[in-house]
Amino acid sequence: MKNIIFLYLLTAAAVNLTACYKQSDILGGGEYLANKENNLVTDCHGDLISIKLKPSSADKFWKENSLARGTTDFVCKDFIAYESKKLTDCQGNLIAKQSGGVEGFRAKYNLNNGNMRFTCNNGTVTPVLLSSLQ
Repeated sequence: MKNIIFLYLLTAAAVNLTACYKQSDILGGGEYLANKENNLVTDCHGDLISIKLKPSSADKFWKENSLARGTTDFVCKDFIAYESKKLTDCQGNLIAKQSGGVEGFRAKYNLNNGNMRFTCNNGTVTPVLLSSLQ
């Protein structure tokens, strides 16, 4: 019984201490790129994008993927980030110009909301799950 009470008090103390920190502090001691909904953004490999150092991993990410600085709405295809309006399907057709656009494509292939990730295997869309990026 003493162990249970001790564990409860220890947990309560830990929760109170973490309330003093921002989510980004807990995740690595820095600041990370967030979208307009204030959700942390990951790159096409599932890694958080740091904005703390100069040049930051965000600056490198935008440059490597030819994205405008500040872009948080992108789609990962074959581990390369694209603006939604420039994204092509596995046959090279612009998705934004297809019936249903990006949202229709996302629904058709059961891709996650937010920054979706997929790869093309022999012309077929294959979703990439974050857990498979590790």
